[in-house]
Amino acid sequence: MFWRRRSARQVDFIAFGLGNPGQRYAATRHNMGYRVLDELARRCRVDRQEHRHHGAAQYCTLGTVPAALVKPTTYMNLSGGCVSAWRAAYPEARFYVIFDDLSLPAGVVRFKRRGSSGGHRGVESIIQALSTTEFDRLKVGIGAAPEWIDATEYVLSPPTPAEDALLRGAVARAADALTALAADDMDQALRLLSSEEQT
Repeated sequence: MFWRRRSARQVDFIAFGLGNPGQRYAATRHNMGYRVLDELARRCRVDRQEHRHHGAAQYCTLGTVPAALVKPTTYMNLSGGCVSAWRAAYPEARFYVIFDDLSLPAGVVRFKRRGSSGGHRGVESIIQALSTTEFDRLKVGIGAAPEWIDATEYVLSPPTPAEDALLRGAVARAADALTALAADDMDQALRLLSSEEQT
């Protein structure tokens, strides 16, 4: 008889932060998902990571909830392979996908429960891998690319100092919201994301 091997570590909540691995991309607009997870890891005082299922994972407790902070390491347009592998390992865990969004002003964070990729290749990869558009997301606005700059060049470039000041606030609010979401407190998460600090 064959038994399915269970993951030894308890994980009830997974935050997938999208980005591209390596120093070349670390400071770019496209790595907002990574930045949010870095903030959560800093708050939890986690400095070690484990490479599993095509991702770099850090484990912590958000409130009282055992969580995994997972950065896909397959590059943005192949993020779905990491997300689907973790979902197979922890099918009961609630999860959120955090990523940058060109359609939102820089510094704005929005929750979304379902929908298309909006042209985001990482999200499109996840939709294809999971065969569904129904999964929870946190979108961190990076602002639209100016007309004279190609969108790919824009997202793969660092933000200006003024933009980065807004993005630092967005990262903090997203981390606060994810902590509330891990506790299954949607009302608190939405209050945090609609705070006047975003205006």
